[in-house]
Amino acid sequence: STVGGCVGTTTIQDFICVENPPVAAFQTNTSVFTSPTQNVSFENNSVGAVTYSWDFGDGLTSTETDPFHLFGNTYNGYLITLTATSISGCLDTYDLAIEYQEEEIFYIPNSFTPDGDNFNQIFQPIFTTGFDPFNFEMYIFNRWGELIFESHDPNTGWDGSYSNLARPVQSGVYSYKIIYKDPTVDKRKIVAGHVTLIR
Repeated sequence: STVGGCVGTTTIQDFICVENPPVAAFQTNTSVFTSPTQNVSFENNSVGAVTYSWDFGDGLTSTETDPFHLFGNTYNGYLITLTATSISGCLDTYDLAIEYQEEEIFYIPNSFTPDGDNFNQIFQPIFTTGFDPFNFEMYIFNRWGELIFESHDPNTGWDGSYSNLARPVQSGVYSYKIIYKDPTVDKRKIVAGHVTLIR
């Protein structure tokens, strides 16, 4: 180029890659954050690259191939970006968002005593977080596998009676199956176990 009678040149490096560009890719040991502080491992699956630059979305970075990173304050999630660079300086990037998902917390008693004393009269799971109350099922079976009680309301537990006959069943061990849905993902979960009825 000529400006005011002077001649100059400008060179832009790596404007066009003449080789096959690298492909950046990675996977993690978790797809969601389930606690406020969580350690995440990254498995680098990039092809055709020799150096890597990680941006963890929290202001911290790494140049390791397969880093581990401790995330804090995960409630809003993070966007992680990997930039893979080839030996010729060609670049490719890959982004992955990890969102926060509240982990379900529940308690299921292993026994109950429906004996009329106002204590421990009903068998039912106690959910505090992580479930959809409108997608709930509970089934109780006797030792022969016969269905003796079912509920589709998490606030309706089993009082120890044979549901269709409204008569009390005898003391013993009964099986339960509880099916519930996580409110943040379209996935149903099943919990099965045994409860001891004591009269």
